[in-house]
Amino acid sequence: MKITSVKTAATQGHGMHLWVRITTDAGITGLGECVHGGVQAIAIIQRLEERLIGRDPFAIDAIFEELRRAHVFDGGFAGALITALTGIEIALWDLKGKALNTPVYELLGGKFRDKIRVYADCQVEPGMNFGEIQQVVDEVLERGFTALKIDLDIHAYGHRGSEVAGFEKDRFNYTAGQWEHERMVQLVDMVTQAAGRDVAVAADVHTRLDAPSAIRLARDLEPYHLLWLEEPVPAENVKAMREVKAHTSTPICSGENLYLRHGFRELIEQQAVDIIMPD
Repeated sequence: MKITSVKTAATQGHGMHLWVRITTDAGITGLGECVHGGVQAIAIIQRLEERLIGRDPFAIDAIFEELRRAHVFDGGFAGALITALTGIEIALWDLKGKALNTPVYELLGGKFRDKIRVYADCQVEPGMNFGEIQQVVDEVLERGFTALKIDLDIHAYGHRGSEVAGFEKDRFNYTAGQWEHERMVQLVDMVTQAAGRDVAVAADVHTRLDAPSAIRLARDLEPYHLLWLEEPVPAENVKAMREVKAHTSTPICSGENLYLRHGFRELIEQQAVDIIMPD
């Protein structure tokens, strides 16, 4: 069995989602997904197609490493290239599972559990009042979720409420001002009140704080017993992440801005987080 074509399709939803379909001469296809690759990933996959045609689709690791190492000076450790390769790899695993009539989880070591808990990433914005937040939370609960996550990085995306009483946040300043800090804590307070005791809440800061601001925030959020506080400081600053973790009982989470197993090595070796979250 040989690969005969590699095609992409982009769909619009919460951002752009890129899909990869690999077809073989046996008529078996595999479907993969790229995350955060953008139009660059489309161009990369189209360029890589000629190197994939004629290859054995079962040689998944060999194909991945060959393509990655061939572009080691073109982003072979992170970014759009790895995103593109990931979509290709997932498609190859899907194809292999179909060809062997075996679930992919069996090829990766076997089933560990029958179901997993999932959370809803909520569109709660800094300018919302309690009634508006309650409406969002109620919709999440009606869909059967028992956990939810909110974003605390005020001003980062120009949300409603990014200017209060004439105050405008400097988006390039990682130090949280007093109002900003209080608003983040208030947002968690309103969401946890709206959700109730039986619903777990996590919060994401998207790397927007420096270590002192992150430590202060994590400590002040301890009474709310969050599932986790995600990426309070830049993900590449492992020592700062470890410093935050060492000064709070709030679980610290990171990983969506890291690539490949190499990218997680220092984070794990330094015990810099409580929870690893690959994207």
